[in-house]
Amino acid sequence: MHGDETLVRNLAGLVVDLAWFLESADDTVVDPDDALEQLEWMSHRFSQLPAEDRFRLIALIRERVESESEPEFREFLKTFPEATGLLDADD
Repeated sequence: MHGDETLVRNLAGLVVDLAWFLESADDTVVDPDDALEQLEWMSHRFSQLPAEDRFRLIALIRERVESESEPEFREFLKTFPEATGLLDADD
């Protein structure tokens, strides 16, 4: 695997893991308003990506869905592209 590909895969994984943490953290761990604000900021930044980059990120997330055994996280991964605006009705 090329170095850039490794970097992209790792960064994509980190972003998704962080989003999962913000989404699933107990209210005593992360303030719900702060979590929502950060998730909305992620979505905003995703919307600024060129279509090719968004589709690459979606492909990486879909690959991860296939290897995920934890049902709750797997469902989160399945809905992540649409929930964050990576994938919209036009895509």
